[in-house]
Amino acid sequence: MSLKIYMPSPGRKAEPNIAQRVAAIFGLAGLVLAWAVVLLPCAVWLLFNLVFNRPQPSPAGQQA
Repeated sequence: MSLKIYMPSPGRKAEPNIAQRVAAIFGLAGLVLAWAVVLLPCAVWLLFNLVFNRPQPSPAGQQA
């Protein structure tokens, strides 16, 4: 049993064809869009909470 690895000749560059490039671009764009869909609402929610929900002093501290 032997492992055969294809090695292109040194004079010829192995370049991906146009379909592979288009698929890679769409895949990368999909990842960016997915992160934006997840992170953007989280960032807006966090900003909203930091601005409008100021920490209130605890009632236990006021009784003493």
